[in-house]
Amino acid sequence: MIMPQVVHKEDLHRFELEVEGAVAFIEYKVKKPDVFAFVHTLVPDAHKGKGVASQLTKGAFEWCRDHGVQIIPVCPFIVTFVKRHPEWNDLIHEG
Repeated sequence: MIMPQVVHKEDLHRFELEVEGAVAFIEYKVKKPDVFAFVHTLVPDAHKGKGVASQLTKGAFEWCRDHGVQIIPVCPFIVTFVKRHPEWNDLIHEG
């Protein structure tokens, strides 16, 4: 089975993951060209508790790592995700 891919929608300032016709997303604010504040995560109710938010976050973090972007976790889900996954600590903006 092909896993859905996280897509960066730069014009909307968000990362999206389509799951069975529904869209989950992480919304961000650009603080600097290389620093994004992740402010909101939304997963449609029908897909909550299925790992969609984690898959979306990993995909967004991979994009950020590949593009030299650091993250300011604001959204409570992202804050918790970072605490549980220290392998992403290099992406966290200190400042």
